[in-house]
Amino acid sequence: MSETVKELYTKKSPIFIGLYIFCIFGAAMGDYKVLNVALGALPKVVSAGALGIAFLYVLFTGNFKNFKALSRFGILFSSIIIGIIFCSILIWVLDLQDFSYIMKGVSKISYQLLNILIVLSAAYMFEENAAKYTFIGIASANFVIIALGAASTGIGGAISDMIANITSFGDNDVITNSAFIRAIEIHDITFTMGVFFIYFLFFCPREKYRYLYAGIALFLFFAGLKRIAFLSLFLGVAFAMLCKLFAARNQRRILMLTALLIVALCYFYIIIIQKGIFTQFLLEHEIEMNGREKIYDYISNFYEVSPSYRGKGYEFCVQLLKSMKDTKDQVVNITAVHNDILKMYVEMGFWGFLLWILGYYVFQTHWYITRCGEKVAVCFMAINVYMLITYMTDNTMFYYWSSMVIRIIPLSFFFDPVKEAVLKSEDRWRMNPIQKYRYNKRVKDKKQQLKPRMRAPSPENDIHL
Repeated sequence: MSETVKELYTKKSPIFIGLYIFCIFGAAMGDYKVLNVALGALPKVVSAGALGIAFLYVLFTGNFKNFKALSRFGILFSSIIIGIIFCSILIWVLDLQDFSYIMKGVSKISYQLLNILIVLSAAYMFEENAAKYTFIGIASANFVIIALGAASTGIGGAISDMIANITSFGDNDVITNSAFIRAIEIHDITFTMGVFFIYFLFFCPREKYRYLYAGIALFLFFAGLKRIAFLSLFLGVAFAMLCKLFAARNQRRILMLTALLIVALCYFYIIIIQKGIFTQFLLEHEIEMNGREKIYDYISNFYEVSPSYRGKGYEFCVQLLKSMKDTKDQVVNITAVHNDILKMYVEMGFWGFLLWILGYYVFQTHWYITRCGEKVAVCFMAINVYMLITYMTDNTMFYYWSSMVIRIIPLSFFFDPVKEAVLKSEDRWRMNPIQKYRYNKRVKDKKQQLKPRMRAPSPENDIHL
């Protein structure tokens, strides 16, 4: 293949970029309420087209230079998921769980593994631009969903409903009485916009249109309007700003301390829920919970905060609430826990939950610091501080797009050459293989530039000290 043809199929090729964005767009359109009710999670499979595009990319370019680094990320991402499977298998076998319940858990895990493969494929093809192209695909679908909703109610009515929803801060009466607001209330995509806003604002220095993308993400964030996400966004932005005030050494300390505090906070959170303190506090302050307090109180009958509690197995809570619906014995008209921290504890048990949360926050944070540097680790923790609050009040932990975004953003930032270029030579001990290759290449090129200027020593110009 000639160099001209090879150049066509680089990471800047509009063919590969367009195909990838189209796959993400098509899959994200599945979150449109009409399609979601009819097809469920099936449209997410469209995003698997990214795997085929990556395969074609390999055939055309023969580029394998990033495989080693990406394989390490693949092991990191999948180890968290495999840990959940391993703990659940032990519980399923010991408790002789129903087969249909086991298959539900396996199906959900399969989507997460597909999610990881898509993230790795995008990073392989587009490196630092993978997150940007993913954002364009998801945001495009979000705008189309808004347009479809406005078409059914009229543009004037849609604008007035959106303004009313924002000014009332997502009042339930406004949402109930507006077909347009219900149509564009796409939870998963809305939460991802907060993550993208943090990324473009703080961790995308080379992108020419970073503020435009950040503004688009913020607009779509307000359009979907998830109230808890505002607190999440504030904390995520505050954490990113705080870390930027400190040098790298102090950033490492802040990151590890934050990870350990999150572990302690999660156990404290579970305890106050189990004792009813959390729901009592919210009700006393007249904070609308939309029936969550009834779910929390009901599930508290099925677990205890004790080292002897071994868990119920992955997806137990979903099956429990579904069986209540089937038997007409519901305590509230929802079939989700809306609390991923509580759900994971109930399903994984005391020690399984501890291993999972240590792996997710402490181990991953340390891995990013040592393998990728403090800048990527700060990016990882900032978006996970944002997501943590949503985990405590919603089901975002295994949402498809949320999971994809929190993986692909640190991975894209890892490949950013501007971030890599600021590393000093004395920091080479913590460079990843790609950074070492680029650093050594710069040194070699510099030596080649200086070589013609060097002259052989002669007795006339030799200097004796």
